[in-house]
Amino acid sequence: MIQDNIIIIPDVHGRSFWKEAVEKYPLEQFIFLGDYLDPYPDEGFSEGEAFQGLQEIVRFKEEHPGKVTLLWGNHDLHYLYPEMMGSRYDIRHAERNARFFSDHQTLFNMAYETRVAGKRFLFSHAGVGRGWIRSNWPSFLMDELSAELFNGLTGYPGFMSALGDVSAYRWGDQPYGSMVWADCHEQMEGQNRLPGIIQIFGHTLTDKPSNFDDAAYCLDCCTCFYLDGADGTVRYLNDGRPV
Repeated sequence: MIQDNIIIIPDVHGRSFWKEAVEKYPLEQFIFLGDYLDPYPDEGFSEGEAFQGLQEIVRFKEEHPGKVTLLWGNHDLHYLYPEMMGSRYDIRHAERNARFFSDHQTLFNMAYETRVAGKRFLFSHAGVGRGWIRSNWPSFLMDELSAELFNGLTGYPGFMSALGDVSAYRWGDQPYGSMVWADCHEQMEGQNRLPGIIQIFGHTLTDKPSNFDDAAYCLDCCTCFYLDGADGTVRYLNDGRPV
């Protein structure tokens, strides 16, 4: 790998695909996009395996605090905030999961941003939509939005309540989904994107990643990617193909 590349790990959900990247590039910068638990039943991973994987990811973060970023996903936050409960919530181990996330919550963030090759990138679990921002905080200016702002709001009741917004794309009743619940189709609407920011997120279960006009990337599939430090393109980690 070239120095300053950022390796991106989409939704884990108990899968082990991220381990090869960690073993091969342990000193590179990593960003995990959230959703570490609640495996899909048809994929053959158990809740116990998912929890063990989460423990390993947190250990990796603790060993390389300046190189590893862990983002919150809806399948993580719903253990700390049961009112946000979604699909595949592990009732049997909910107390254990909540305690683990609570004990390590300072290691997780809502968002991360960086500039690469003159471009501004914002990482989150599901993507930040302009409509969601305007629905909840109409006084916010678009150029005020940042990872620092979202991370600073984490834990405040009004913000956490808004994170539970789910749109009709996900069978919800809100006009727009939150930054942990938005469906990738919401980023297909150009007017819903944040101006001047390229977003990278996961959350939506897809067969292959989606590139929306080089302005947003949905990377939820069982492989790793990287943000190329040379030109600011998102590429497959295994062969360097652009998304």
